[in-house]
Amino acid sequence: MTHSPIYDFFMGVWLNPRIKILGQEVDLKMLAEVRLSWLLLFLLIISAALKQYEAFHTISWPMMVILTAQLLYINACMKGEECIPTTWDIFYEKWGWMLIYWNLAGVPFVYAFHAYYILVNSLRTHKPVEGTSMTLVMILFTVLFFAYYIWDSSQAQKNRFRMKQRGTYVPRNAFPQLPWNTLKDPKYLKTACGSTLLTDGWWKFCRKPHYTADICMAMCWALSCHQWPGALPYFYPCFFTGMIIHRYTRDIARCKVKYGKDWTIYCDTVPYAFIPGLI
Repeated sequence: MTHSPIYDFFMGVWLNPRIKILGQEVDLKMLAEVRLSWLLLFLLIISAALKQYEAFHTISWPMMVILTAQLLYINACMKGEECIPTTWDIFYEKWGWMLIYWNLAGVPFVYAFHAYYILVNSLRTHKPVEGTSMTLVMILFTVLFFAYYIWDSSQAQKNRFRMKQRGTYVPRNAFPQLPWNTLKDPKYLKTACGSTLLTDGWWKFCRKPHYTADICMAMCWALSCHQWPGALPYFYPCFFTGMIIHRYTRDIARCKVKYGKDWTIYCDTVPYAFIPGLI
């Protein structure tokens, strides 16, 4: 705790608060982070697509893009739930107003915005398919699937590597299991504090491949609204990019303290943060 009640309320005091329900411990942060937020998002985007179908007896290609993107994201969080405890939100961020509000309001309603932007504008103009660029739609699907593959497999690589190091890895058959999501005999850096830093797979190209892929997917969400130009669809990718950069700086500061000279060696081994050869 700090000496500022306002800061403590906003950022939180407890790391992983738990309560007992029917004799079983329930992790409130995991409940809000995974179960409630993504289930509500699923219901919202499905409702938007069904409403468009009810009105026009078709689901437009832009709606299909955002529906595919969101369902991939939701399914990944469910099928890869074992990877979530090691994320920044669960492992490091305390459970305060910021995280609670984002989990219960930000994720479902901000993420669902693009589906409702498409729905409302198609109802307003009575033109759900006119103005759709099929070339752009195909490009969006291509970028989306490639970015999702990197995002999913890179996080699986790191988390399964850690689980194997601890002897806790248990194979799961959750769908889909993507190629190259488990590394065999990966290269890594052993640090003085006892931890290991993965330098193989996607992680040999840059230090945050999943962040880059996440930003690319966010841009696909915004560009799915191309039929009706406006600034609002780009709020989320701009907000998300700023948040990711801020989180990255916090993570770097923490890693420098934790790993010391080993962090310098790691950065020399993997010199780029987001895009190999550029950033």
